[in-house]
Amino acid sequence: MGTTFRYIAETALEPSGLGECQCCERAGVVSYNYRGEVANPSAAANPQLADEEPEIYAACADCINAGLVRKSDYEIGEVQKLINAYASDKQNAVQQYHRIPHIPLMMQREDWPLCCGDWCEFVGVPADYDESVHVPSQNQFWDRRPVEPHWDFELKPESLREVCIFKCLSCDRTFFVWQPT
Repeated sequence: MGTTFRYIAETALEPSGLGECQCCERAGVVSYNYRGEVANPSAAANPQLADEEPEIYAACADCINAGLVRKSDYEIGEVQKLINAYASDKQNAVQQYHRIPHIPLMMQREDWPLCCGDWCEFVGVPADYDESVHVPSQNQFWDRRPVEPHWDFELKPESLREVCIFKCLSCDRTFFVWQPT
């Protein structure tokens, strides 16, 4: 389990490079990609700006973990079927999803495995193409649900970032999501 974010391993963290948080506006803090909005404009560093333009694309771990930012209703709607099918506590699953920055980059749609009633931890991408070839034999394929891979070729994506590996925090079962570009 990650320490900065519960559902992202420390080795898989990817800072946004912005150098400031768009919610608390602290400069020099590590910020992470986060497509969403300021949840409570009055709690933002600049309440008037947050009220007029609540959309953000980067936030620090403190603001994300404190629930000061939230993902769009559209995105929550996209993952609601997953939550309804696999989460043991649906309300908590939505709250926790708001606390996951946009790591990894999902190229097609948001798709994050759930197992044992909870979100899985994103542990990273294959280190190289040799490792990528073994991903399907070592992890369960996930495409909005656990499924068998529907291809008969080696997994050598255009970019290794297309293959995301996840681990259940309870049973250690592992999954992979492949979203080719």
